[in-house]
Amino acid sequence: MDSKAKDIERREWKKIVDRILEKEKCLVLTLGYIDTGKTSFLKYASKKIKENGKKVSIIDCDVGQSNIGPPGCLGLLNDSGKSFYYFIGDVYPYDHSKVITGLLELLSRVDSSYILIDTTGLIFGKGRSLKRAKIMSLKPDLIIAFQRNHELEGILKNFPQYEIIRENVENVEFTSREKRKEIRKKLWKKHLKNSQIKVFKLKDIKLRNTFLFSGMESRKDIMEKILGMKVYWCEKIPEGFFIVADEYGEQENTIILKKGFEEGLIVGFIKNEICIGIGMIIRVDFERKEIYILTNTENDFDFIEFGRIKINGDGEELGRVYNLVY
Repeated sequence: MDSKAKDIERREWKKIVDRILEKEKCLVLTLGYIDTGKTSFLKYASKKIKENGKKVSIIDCDVGQSNIGPPGCLGLLNDSGKSFYYFIGDVYPYDHSKVITGLLELLSRVDSSYILIDTTGLIFGKGRSLKRAKIMSLKPDLIIAFQRNHELEGILKNFPQYEIIRENVENVEFTSREKRKEIRKKLWKKHLKNSQIKVFKLKDIKLRNTFLFSGMESRKDIMEKILGMKVYWCEKIPEGFFIVADEYGEQENTIILKKGFEEGLIVGFIKNEICIGIGMIIRVDFERKEIYILTNTENDFDFIEFGRIKINGDGEELGRVYNLVY
């Protein structure tokens, strides 16, 4: 973007900030496809609002490219400088209800009259329904729509009752998927810095958002005869059976995961519904009912919550585990 274009952009952004400051308090929701300037605008707006002597808080809903907390989390940065994270457990917001719940939880901890909310670049397909749910849940005082070619109109036309500012975007370069992964790799490593492997006994902790250890232990030998392979763990759950065996498998009303499925899985340590730290599962000892987790989090937490995404020790993402969380 050349200097003339930047000057025009800043003049337009100043008008938007002036409109925000006309209100005694204001909840601002930004919408836009990837790399349309949402985050840059919020940094600019936050700075200008503070320069006017007002308190401002920022909520970052971009679980893939968070500027506040670790990947896989929603983040809140209050005017006081204190931050809060809400664990989603993936860099893609598959679970819309969890995202909305987390957003409302963070909103309850805001300490400012001016609230700026950044969102992901998901605006097509299921992204539409997520953005619609956010608007309906938040009831923002102002929606700022960053778009190149009217791509947000399919969402915006459903909300004529809201004040909407449409910001035309031009000449903004896209960040490649590989670059985004590289950024997350550094963030994973940053938030796991100085971690140690800690051993948690099942009897001493509570797990959340996983079928694992949520039911009644069942006999492995019987299931081995049925499946024809080695079974390391078997439990009866309301949905049927949850099994860890030598290979993945498919049976009606049965979840069968391969031994080692948990290695590298990201988890969140939850206290009062807030994520106080993340960890990476090293392994599960099914005989001793122990979980080995690489983390720098202290032991004062309510739950260990399971995510979907897996990484290695270098922060490189290795894929997802399905049929484990609900």
